[in-house]
Amino acid sequence: MPLRSPPASLSAQRGARAALLLATLGGLGALLGGCVTDGPAASGLAGGATVAFESIDGPPPQVFDRIVSMIESESKLRRVAVVSRQGQATYRVRSYLSAQVRGGRTNIAWVWDVYDRNQQRALRVSGMEPAGKPGSDAWAQADDLVLRRITQAGISGLSEIINGTATPPAGSPPADAPTPNNTAVASADAPATSHSLGPATLSLAAR
Repeated sequence: MPLRSPPASLSAQRGARAALLLATLGGLGALLGGCVTDGPAASGLAGGATVAFESIDGPPPQVFDRIVSMIESESKLRRVAVVSRQGQATYRVRSYLSAQVRGGRTNIAWVWDVYDRNQQRALRVSGMEPAGKPGSDAWAQADDLVLRRITQAGISGLSEIINGTATPPAGSPPADAPTPNNTAVASADAPATSHSLGPATLSLAAR
């Protein structure tokens, strides 16, 4: 199911905040203990590969801020070198999230598209996390546990492709095929226009 675009008002409100916070991901050396760097220090992290986050589309500002904070902590834990999106990077990430209500339950659908230096998509990590019963604001159900699971799955996919350990699992469904349950699925071969959401074991397929 395609991810819904955020309302224009939220996009406008978040524009400046998004640019500032995403750029900040590349300049928080003090907060990330040196794991975030634009220079040679990155060579000791994940074989020297670096990652820049181009965008995080969909969530309201308060959820966006929490996701950025979790990306900072998870990238440090996984030793993934995150750099400024304004500089050079081995991989660039575009992330999309959508709050969906189905059958009296709220789910957070998400996609991380990872592009290489040639602007070719190298990896897609996607999933749908259950987030409890819906209220007046579906995004209010996206608590820290839900956002942490999403961030961990995304950073794990980045870590594996950077380290060259991402391999297609035996018997995995085609990237554009629907998959049951709520599993995070990563694929390198799905069409760029596909927003495949699938099942909670991380499955990887890298070029």
